[in-house]
Amino acid sequence: MDLISSCDGKRIIDVGAGATTLIDSLAENGYDVTVLDISYEALRILSNRHGNNLNYIRGDLSKPLELGDYEIWHDRAVLHFLQNSVDRENYVSNLESCIPSGGFAVIETFSTDGAKMCCGLDLHTFDEDMLVELLGENWILVDSIRHTHINPFGGERPYISTIFQRK
Repeated sequence: MDLISSCDGKRIIDVGAGATTLIDSLAENGYDVTVLDISYEALRILSNRHGNNLNYIRGDLSKPLELGDYEIWHDRAVLHFLQNSVDRENYVSNLESCIPSGGFAVIETFSTDGAKMCCGLDLHTFDEDMLVELLGENWILVDSIRHTHINPFGGERPYISTIFQRK
């Protein structure tokens, strides 16, 4: 929430939202929230909690999508699962399609010194330089924080959280 609140804007898309309680905090703090997830079940859970107070999109960020316009993009659970460059290029295209100049991308991912698998799936880990290269010349790295995320089972997962602003 601290990362997101440091960005200007209230229209946010949380990609790979799952059933996270971060959405509750965003809604309580006056954000106009759209959640995107590939899982019908995750969207159903959020819909049961929030009803018509959120906008819901079911989609796969590794494919071209029409997402709308937002001021902030938040991803804590998608990018590191995209294993090939085409999927990551589509991710960036989707990001750029909905965040205008001056908008923000808060991207959180497993760091290169962290886990190589999560939930039985292979991870593509990142450091700051790799994220800068992936997003390209249209984005400026504003902030980067390395931290250890504790998963629901108590496992420690080195993470990198970044804020980018679109030029």
